[in-house]
Amino acid sequence: MISRQTYYKLSLDGNSPDSPYRMAMDICKAGCTDGEKMYLQAVNSTRCFLRLYDYGVNFPTDEFGGFPGYKTDHDNTVRATSVGPLTSRVMTEKLEKKVLCCNKTELLDNRQVIEILTEDNRVTGVAVLNTETEQFEVFESDNIICATGAPACIYENSVYPHSQHGMTGVLIRAGVKLCNFTQWQYGIASVDFRWNVSGSFMQVVPRFVSIDENGTEREFLRDYFDTSADMFDNIFLKGYQWPFSSERKELSSKIDIAVHNEMQKGRTVYLDYTANPEGFCTDYLCDEAKLYLINNNATGETPIIRLEKLNPKAIDVYARQNIDLYKCKLKIAVCAQHNNGGADTDNNYETDVKGLYVIGEAAGSFGLARPGGTALNDTQVSGLLAAKHIASKKHSSVNECNKSVSFIAPTGFLCDMSTDYSYISRRMSGCAAFLRDKEECESLLNEINSILKNFPFRHKSLSSYYYDLDMLLSSKALLESIIGEMTVTGSRGGAIFISKGKVIKENKEYRNYLTVTDNGCVTFKKVTPVPVPNKAFEQYLNKVDEKSLLEE
Repeated sequence: MISRQTYYKLSLDGNSPDSPYRMAMDICKAGCTDGEKMYLQAVNSTRCFLRLYDYGVNFPTDEFGGFPGYKTDHDNTVRATSVGPLTSRVMTEKLEKKVLCCNKTELLDNRQVIEILTEDNRVTGVAVLNTETEQFEVFESDNIICATGAPACIYENSVYPHSQHGMTGVLIRAGVKLCNFTQWQYGIASVDFRWNVSGSFMQVVPRFVSIDENGTEREFLRDYFDTSADMFDNIFLKGYQWPFSSERKELSSKIDIAVHNEMQKGRTVYLDYTANPEGFCTDYLCDEAKLYLINNNATGETPIIRLEKLNPKAIDVYARQNIDLYKCKLKIAVCAQHNNGGADTDNNYETDVKGLYVIGEAAGSFGLARPGGTALNDTQVSGLLAAKHIASKKHSSVNECNKSVSFIAPTGFLCDMSTDYSYISRRMSGCAAFLRDKEECESLLNEINSILKNFPFRHKSLSSYYYDLDMLLSSKALLESIIGEMTVTGSRGGAIFISKGKVIKENKEYRNYLTVTDNGCVTFKKVTPVPVPNKAFEQYLNKVDEKSLLEE
């Protein structure tokens, strides 16, 4: 249902059998995921979840105080929970309130981080641009935590809000390696208002239409399926199977390919809820789809009437954006939604650059696929582990560790013109998203390298200069990772790899490895297994410091 944004944690409904080991194994199931790190995610999930609840994130409870759950994609348990479509926003608000009110922490807004300052592979501080004054500022620090999300700037077709950009390019400039950077999650989403059209949006079986420059409209999906009934069933199943999967490219993910192909022809693609697909009849649906609609009293004559019965909140989401699904077609594309990879970190979420931590989506935690909602759990657990590691360090003064902070501001900068690099993100969506063409990726990489060699100090503002630089560096790194990794691994996860017009099949042996990209060079690192702690309780009890407990 569109009314949910999922949070994934250990089952706490009081009935489902679960354990951190089981949870970690489920997260690792798709491959290319480190077992130790996922065990840490599972072990600490309850602690972090309950902290959020105590801070005021009002996750649903039953009459006994348990936390009921539901199934999410890529998972067969009921670990998922939610407070609605804005779960992450509520989390952020409650956490920020706690920090500002209780810890008396100062929040510096309107600062754009432009460089992480280092010396001898250790952080010394950050340089920022004050976007209100257009002045540079420097902050000294022994430890820096980067929690800036994915490089949303890479793709034109994206579910990320326009305000989100990412900061991966800054990390790359600091010398940070990348892990599983090629592994993204893509799916069909609306683009005028960026929102995933999953769940009930597909289960009501809308029309897929494309319109050319002359206004000629056509239903195109029938070209891709053997029968109309096959097409109807796969539209319905797309609700459950929203992320594109290379393993479902002949099934529901064929719809993503069809949408992409229409767009490559210069046509604009829409979902239409005002009328049924040509030839539609509920009798043609598979038993699963038919029973689902019948049981939810959603067998109306048109998709919008079915959606009204199945999930009226889905209609409200767009109504609040002045998009009337009763009258208007919904413009869509296959969009980037989540980067499963990111910065390469250890189990404390520290990078090879000492003192530099990367948490949440900016870190390369996940592999070929992940259960829905793990991203929100990841933000909390990775933040906890990084904070604990920093707190455990013996801090020295700046003078004692001979730390020096140096930042050289650019000179000769002219704010009198701007080069438009939006075509780069458009081409990235065309050749380096869920369909990846090796030769086109190589061509685009050469072009980006040429741009970076003579990157101009001519932009409409300093801020746009650094944002464009970040986008170019992030795109370059992704292209290098795609070419270096998928030439070896073939098509896998959320992407199909094509070379000279031919789809390259997956080499499944590489599901046992992480992909590490360092300055354009790709290597593979064996994943660790999910650990099975088997020490007797007394061995852990003996490690407890009773004196420190009494002092606390």
